[in-house]
Amino acid sequence: MLLAGTLAACGTPASSSSGSAAETVKVAIIPPSSGALAQFGSDAAKGWQYAVDEVNAKGGIDGRKVELIKKDTDATSATTLRAAREVVTQDGAAFIGGVMTSTENGALNQQLAGLNALSFNSLGKDDGLTGKDCTANAFRTVQTNSMDVNALAASLKTLPGQKWAIQAVDYSTGHSAAEVFKQAAEAAGKQVVLEQYAPLNTTEFGSYISKLNSSDADALFAVEYGADGVAFVNQAAQFNLPAKLKSVLGFNMVSEPLFPALGEKIVGFYNNVGYDVAANNALNTAFVQGFSQKYGSKPYYVEADAYLAAETLFAGIHKAGSADPAKVRDALNNLSFDSIAGQVTMRAGDHQLVRPSYLGQVVKDGSGLAFKIIASANGAQTTPQADPACKL
Repeated sequence: MLLAGTLAACGTPASSSSGSAAETVKVAIIPPSSGALAQFGSDAAKGWQYAVDEVNAKGGIDGRKVELIKKDTDATSATTLRAAREVVTQDGAAFIGGVMTSTENGALNQQLAGLNALSFNSLGKDDGLTGKDCTANAFRTVQTNSMDVNALAASLKTLPGQKWAIQAVDYSTGHSAAEVFKQAAEAAGKQVVLEQYAPLNTTEFGSYISKLNSSDADALFAVEYGADGVAFVNQAAQFNLPAKLKSVLGFNMVSEPLFPALGEKIVGFYNNVGYDVAANNALNTAFVQGFSQKYGSKPYYVEADAYLAAETLFAGIHKAGSADPAKVRDALNNLSFDSIAGQVTMRAGDHQLVRPSYLGQVVKDGSGLAFKIIASANGAQTTPQADPACKL
């Protein structure tokens, strides 16, 4: 099913299952609007908005238009759950996206059945969301930590440095990414000599950097996001830490929106790359061109992954011939479709989208910076088997 053709020929059903072409599908997004993750929240909203505008311009899905409802959160579970209940019970939304952290997504997962709503997670990477915390109404379209680190693992042997330190954010994704990295490092014959965690919204990393400097690590795996990542990188440069390391491997730490703030000090840094903006397929080429024209810059992984979540929802509605959440849920099981990431499959066993992952290195690109993709890994190779703890 070529999604471009699908969207041109179809529209979007609403939360009703009667099939009337006059119905509107209501999709709620709940991204953070403040704190260290605010930039990512704004960009996730862009990806969803572009997808909705695009499908509506083509007549919707099966004649049904999509209405996007945006609610703000501070990225805490309590605030996000209140917004989710409000948008479902008061605004009539049946589908939810844009929820940022794995902690928020885990809390939301447990409420979805009672709300009779489906969630499309394009941001939370914690493995447990498609493991012990999975639920039949939750679908993840972003790679898990394991998928990303498995993609890095094949290249880890070739990255300079033998003794690695881990600097990570002190919440679920930071800890799970560190655990998977330690396993990959051991398999690659590397050694982890230091492991430390900083709370989200940390602004002063001096004590952490001092410990990194005094360790005998010659390489660093860093899991710091958004404003935290900028603060860590800038302060590490002040302490001359990167110059002492053979490799700095970020995990969602350096990304295109942060390049201007970080500057040339990150040239040579490695980072997982979930989305290849230069991917050579028709859907991606059209997406990049249209998004760039609308917003003035090429999309990066947060915006692209949000768009991919919308593609997934729209494909499920088209397959179901309905916007009834139960019918869409069933239609998505093992559904394969063409997307901006190539052909992808929503695995029935845990509702994880199987898609490729990449390793990139920051390089100079004209007057700015860009990722050079130095390795890619097929989703079938990087996606672990469905966790037996997941009971859908």
